Amino acid sequence: MSGAAGSSGANGGVPGEGTASPARGTADPASRPGSGPRARTWLPVLAAFVVGAIAYAGLYCFPPISVAYAREFGISRTLAVAPWTIFLLVTGLSSPLLGRAYDVIADRWLLAAGLLLMAVGWGVAVLASDVGLLVVAYGILLAVGLELVFVGTTTAISRRYAGMTGLALGIAYAGPGAGVAIALPLVTPAIPGLGWREVLAVFGALSLAGLPFVWLMTTGPAVLVPARATRHAGATRGPETAARHEGAGPHDGSGLHETSAPGAVGAAREVAPSGDQGRPDALHRTLRTARFWVLFVGALAIGAMDEGVFQTFLPHATRQGVPEAVAAQGLAIESVSYIVGQLVGGALSDRLGRRSVGLVALLIVAIGSTAAFAATGATPQVAVAGVVLHGFGMGATIAVRSAAFSDVFGGASFGSIFGVLAVAYPLGGILPIELGGISVDRFGTYWPVYGLVMLAVAVWGVALVVAGPRRHGRALRARLRSAVGRT
Repeated sequence: MSGAAGSSGANGGVPGEGTASPARGTADPASRPGSGPRARTWLPVLAAFVVGAIAYAGLYCFPPISVAYAREFGISRTLAVAPWTIFLLVTGLSSPLLGRAYDVIADRWLLAAGLLLMAVGWGVAVLASDVGLLVVAYGILLAVGLELVFVGTTTAISRRYAGMTGLALGIAYAGPGAGVAIALPLVTPAIPGLGWREVLAVFGALSLAGLPFVWLMTTGPAVLVPARATRHAGATRGPETAARHEGAGPHDGSGLHETSAPGAVGAAREVAPSGDQGRPDALHRTLRTARFWVLFVGALAIGAMDEGVFQTFLPHATRQGVPEAVAAQGLAIESVSYIVGQLVGGALSDRLGRRSVGLVALLIVAIGSTAAFAATGATPQVAVAGVVLHGFGMGATIAVRSAAFSDVFGGASFGSIFGVLAVAYPLGGILPIELGGISVDRFGTYWPVYGLVMLAVAVWGVALVVAGPRRHGRALRARLRSAVGRT
């Protein structure tokens, strides 16, 4: 999931253990004799979809589960969301180390470790007798486990689907939305009947059930879908050579002009040689660029506008008079619209550019957030429509964000770089959660969260325009050619 040419990291891995044998003169591995039908080409990304669905389904049922925590333990809303706050904090702080791990350790084992940690975390939560043990379960075990799955999925899919990262990551990231869409409407009525402990035990069992899909998503060649501009070259020299050709600099075809291998050309102005395992100073050079930090702040804003609506919608809507069942149904439908947004936004951004699609998605997020917060008991349909629009816009936004990071920073050190970037989302998500808890406990309203969400929309929009990939920008292509020439 993080090596430049291997799927198991910079160490190259072992064939069959998350890494594939070198290609031998064919453009597309799926077209080789005996390689199976074309659908096999997409098997890893479909398996990633399932792993994401399993990993995220239970965690993002936290809104109704946190209400059950507050009732059973007799605690305030601020304290009830403490496990989630610590969860976000630890996922952010651990991501640089975990990202680096994906550069040196086989992705299969790290992904499996992530699901195993999540299974243990759910088990600890089942046994919790107070909120303190819930903090341990969410803040250590579930946090590290999920971040292993998240970082690993991002780096693996980015490397396996060079030239189609928008669509491939859109499919992979649709998994969490599908998981939540299925789980949320089942969990909300199940908690009063079965009890929240029994529900968490089911999530633990599902984490174990996801292990076979880890094997499927880490099997196969390193580059299954070469960029369009390099398909012809790959037909004569093989996909591995085609991938290297793509990383040599900008090309004139219809593929990405700011390539996903190596991102150092776009960010740190260096070119990774063929077979390069990542220069030790690549991360440090990238961290010294203003572009990295602009996108980091933008990623922080994405966390704020995503968590700000998803985590506060249900309690805010019920305070506004919307029936709890209707609000929960709205969140479930939002998860479906999130999937659609991932697929549509990711695919369109491959064709039309990251910035144009990303800005349209932000407009949808702003409209949906406004409707979700403004709706009352007299207009519950507006609340549902608003949160559904927010889900679609956020799905497209996150697909664009992930593909943009791959475009700009991809390459041999992408695991390490993305690990640092992944700090931003959870830190941004903490802000509206804590603001909402404090605001409702002291003033009885969640409206300050809406203001924060709107500010976050503006921040990510500016970051995407200023520092995002410029797929059709002549000036950037000229700078990249100049950078290649200087090396």
